[in-house]
Amino acid sequence: MSDWIDQSRVIRFEGPSAFSPRFVGPPVLRWAPVPSATRFEVAVADRERVVWTGSVATEAADLAEAWPLLPLGPVDVLVRGFDGDREVAVRKHRQFWKVPGFDGVRPDPADWTGAVHRAVGHLLQPARDEVFDYEDGYPRSAWSSFEDSVTGLRGRLAFPAQHHASYIHAYLTYADRFPDHPQAAEAERQALAYGRWLLEHHLPDDWRLGGLAPSTVLEGGFGGWVEGDHITVFRAARVGEVMLRLFERTGGPHYLERAARVGDVMVDLQNPDGSWPFRVDPRTGEPSVGYTSAVVTPVWLLTLLGETPEAPGTPSQRATRAAAAAKGEAWLLAGPVTDGRWEGMYEDIPETPPWSNLQHWDTNETIRFLLSGRSDAPDRVRLAAQLNAYIEDQFVVWAPEESPVPVHCPTPTVLEQYRCYWPMEVHTGHWLVSLLALHRATGEEHYLAKAVAAANAVVAAQNPHGSLSTWGLDTRFGTPLVTMDWPGCNAVAVSALLHWSAYHEALTASPDRVGTDAAATWL
Repeated sequence: MSDWIDQSRVIRFEGPSAFSPRFVGPPVLRWAPVPSATRFEVAVADRERVVWTGSVATEAADLAEAWPLLPLGPVDVLVRGFDGDREVAVRKHRQFWKVPGFDGVRPDPADWTGAVHRAVGHLLQPARDEVFDYEDGYPRSAWSSFEDSVTGLRGRLAFPAQHHASYIHAYLTYADRFPDHPQAAEAERQALAYGRWLLEHHLPDDWRLGGLAPSTVLEGGFGGWVEGDHITVFRAARVGEVMLRLFERTGGPHYLERAARVGDVMVDLQNPDGSWPFRVDPRTGEPSVGYTSAVVTPVWLLTLLGETPEAPGTPSQRATRAAAAAKGEAWLLAGPVTDGRWEGMYEDIPETPPWSNLQHWDTNETIRFLLSGRSDAPDRVRLAAQLNAYIEDQFVVWAPEESPVPVHCPTPTVLEQYRCYWPMEVHTGHWLVSLLALHRATGEEHYLAKAVAAANAVVAAQNPHGSLSTWGLDTRFGTPLVTMDWPGCNAVAVSALLHWSAYHEALTASPDRVGTDAAATWL
């Protein structure tokens, strides 16, 4: 039916608030221009009645005046367009939820270290279901991304470019932090095994993206599910980054060579504007999905390659990598850092309309890049704080709330994306390390209080057998509603707890010294 209507006269919400299910603070709602309308009437209602009305001459409404008049819960907004007294636009209604924010309380620390030991013990265990020949002696999650943590049944789909890097970071950080623990040697062994998997399982050398790890594998073969035989480009940069860490660890030149190969493919695939395509045909490099905000991942890799004197490459190649990193950072600052379009992140999500599936994985990485000392952006701390404010408004569940969130979970905890609106340990972990970086940069108490609470929430959702609940423990039942956990997501939360507990211990020992934790960007 919409094809039969003059679309220029339809009010259509757009921009960062267009599809948001919930807000902590008052949003600014924006919509596309309606040429025939000279003014817009906006009405805001709670469950029972209209509490605020306003008239605006432009295609935006700031709900700051309405916000104090609204109770927590559902909010309805009606926008109508007029020319004089005549309604000339197809009106638009939308609903979202007003939810609580941070209460300002810093709780007592939980036993973060004990939780880490139990979680790593769970992750290092062998498979408890049937092991297939193609698994070839690798750790149990080399060909599987998710498993029922109660029964041990594994799904035969994996995202190695994303999750294998997470295991390597978690296990190496754990072995460094607790070298004398009985689990340390096995953690290091499995980290190297995941690194070997990434070296041995790569795309054919004669493809344009040859030598890169696949981003999806299914039942022992490359590709599958949403991606088909294509790959998510920026995930390869994540593999390149972990190759640099393995080189630092072992001195093995094959790791460094692979990292340089990935970096040079990133340079080759960079768009003229400094961005990268989201999903491409690895044979030709032709994009099948264009937009992703996840530019910080290749920027990190190219920057780290420039900091590695042993990295292969002529002076010209090194200069080209540095130029690509600078161009990518410029696009990032002018793009999602400015306009808020943080989307195009996950291998299991098809292309979505603009603004309809915002997320924050790379927003967190951008916060940490800005605060790492590697960015030349002016007002880096201010920008990082603004990005964190976006995460806290859209994705942090601060307290029990009425909203579309399906689980009643320990709080504060962090939701993944609009299309998968669940609280997850991996995202609480990412945010935890961003809070660490923000506290280190500013010394502001609220970042410290939020971080302690977030770390406690991850621990509170730990299962008795050691796994960290990917889908959130439901406080009504005292157990998760879903036990199909993602061990690679557990690994990110383990890394976060390791970095955070080390930082907190140093801070407690010397409150006037913030300290350093350069590896905190590695999750």
